[in-house]
Amino acid sequence: MTMVDSRAAVAGELKKAWGWLLAWGIMLILLGVIGLGYEFAVSVVTTVFVGGLMVAYGVMEVVHAFRHKLWSGFFLFLFGGCLSIVAGGVIWARPLAGMEVLTLLVAAYFLVLGVFRVVGTVSSRHPGWGWGLFNGAISVLLGLLIWNGWPASSLYIIGMFVAIDMIFQGWNYVMLSVVARRGAAIVAPAGA
Repeated sequence: MTMVDSRAAVAGELKKAWGWLLAWGIMLILLGVIGLGYEFAVSVVTTVFVGGLMVAYGVMEVVHAFRHKLWSGFFLFLFGGCLSIVAGGVIWARPLAGMEVLTLLVAAYFLVLGVFRVVGTVSSRHPGWGWGLFNGAISVLLGLLIWNGWPASSLYIIGMFVAIDMIFQGWNYVMLSVVARRGAAIVAPAGA
């Protein structure tokens, strides 16, 4: 099967499922819009979910350590797993403190990402580099705004970001359903 054949098969499957894609996209958009009105609740749920993931990951690491206890990395896996379990448990027990920590991580992420984008764009000056510079500057600005508003910003930032992401992901599915319904070939032109 060639690349064109596989893309045609994907286009065929998408055409069959366009209604489900549209429904899922609309649902995500609606949930995202509702989430923007309940940013604190979405922040708490997201933080508790992250804590749960950390506990689950820690348990798997501890199990892995004991399944391979003759391996030289036994204590590393055991320590890392225990640390993840404790950190996840603390987030579960104190979700507001967990939200504060996650918000600081998000602020630091945007600051560092923005600086790297600005430096990388200015040093490479690729075509359209102004947009990359603008993107980096916005990332730095977001990081600074979150940082300056901390710890109060931790009550809504995570929920707001999750809700906005849901809206854009929903819009992505809606647009994909429109393309799929039209039956537009997602096949590369000849010679591509």
